[in-house]
Amino acid sequence: MAAMTVALGATIALPRTTGACRTRVTATARASPTSRIAPRVANTGERRRHHQIMIRTRASDNPGAAPSLSVNDEDDDAAIPRPKPTKKPDEPVPNPPLRVAAFLAGAGFLESSYLAIEKLTGGEVTCPLTGCQTALNSGYSELFGVPLSAFGAAAYFGVAALTWWGAGMAGIEEDKDAYQRARVLTFLSTAGLAGVSSYLLYLLAVPLGGAECVYCLTSATISFTLFAIGLSGVGGKDFGKAAPAAFSVYIVTVLSLSLLLTDDTAAQANINTLKLPYAAPVIEAQSSSYSRDLATHLKSVGAKMYGAFWCSHCEDQKEIFGAGADIPYVECFPGGWERGTPVASACASADIQGFPTWILADGTKTEGEKTLAELAKLSGFKAPGPGDLATAPGLDASSQLDSFLGQ
Repeated sequence: MAAMTVALGATIALPRTTGACRTRVTATARASPTSRIAPRVANTGERRRHHQIMIRTRASDNPGAAPSLSVNDEDDDAAIPRPKPTKKPDEPVPNPPLRVAAFLAGAGFLESSYLAIEKLTGGEVTCPLTGCQTALNSGYSELFGVPLSAFGAAAYFGVAALTWWGAGMAGIEEDKDAYQRARVLTFLSTAGLAGVSSYLLYLLAVPLGGAECVYCLTSATISFTLFAIGLSGVGGKDFGKAAPAAFSVYIVTVLSLSLLLTDDTAAQANINTLKLPYAAPVIEAQSSSYSRDLATHLKSVGAKMYGAFWCSHCEDQKEIFGAGADIPYVECFPGGWERGTPVASACASADIQGFPTWILADGTKTEGEKTLAELAKLSGFKAPGPGDLATAPGLDASSQLDSFLGQ
């Protein structure tokens, strides 16, 4: 029997866990021996999931019998375009001025090296402000017998090398990870420098009585500037990871210096109970006519040397002139010394911060020991010429006779 074509109209309801999806299936029959109907499924509403219903029909061999149906339920999610997940943009890479930091650290290295050399050789540093010698000659200027400035020079050199290395990797994709490490290490190392400078500023302000040290202030400025540059080089995730470590470096540095740079308890107790009666030092060196003439000249032009009887540098300055030279000297503790004793009014009015201090006729103030030639130049004293050897230092007859008799 010839097969016949079936016209089929049906509505199929599919159960769903979140609701029901209704689809209409339409099949059109054609006159042919056999017929397959591929229905087109029309979705009547927006749904999060869609199904394609495949219905196949075949005419029955028995006339008048209903055709058989087969239904395929397939997930057509792949046919529906979905938005691609957007990639989160990378954080901008900080670009701190590491080259500038390298030059600043180099300047700190030169300054600290100069102070260390002068300290080791016993020289006097050139200082435009008062208090430099007070700070550099204090017990706080050494650590384990080594000048503190020597440690500072080593630290500045390390930071200069680190920042110069890091600056050479900026903007290079292949060195991105190394550049990130250089920035974090710069942040951590400059936090240590900031800790050192913070404690040294405390020493200047409190234990040293507000001494003005231009080298100390310059070093502190360099350290805090380097720390600001290091801080600008970390951001976002890097800052969150490095900030606790940097804070720890800062705190450990300050606490370590507070323990290592303070006097021991016994020595402090002795200072608190110590009393020194006034006693003028005995000058052993013999003066010369040159040193006596220079002392007379300094006195005539109004120059003065301010000192203390217990100050070894003051005694050394007097030894340079020798016994018999009438130095225009002002004693700042004429009644002796004990803790809390104020300086003499003349020294207080002159704002003397360290000993010895020379104040010349024009008001120029200079600290530390000075040679006779330096004082002659500062005061305008004319040194003897080549034809005046008889009055040159140590060559006059009276000085030689005094030296001979004293043997």
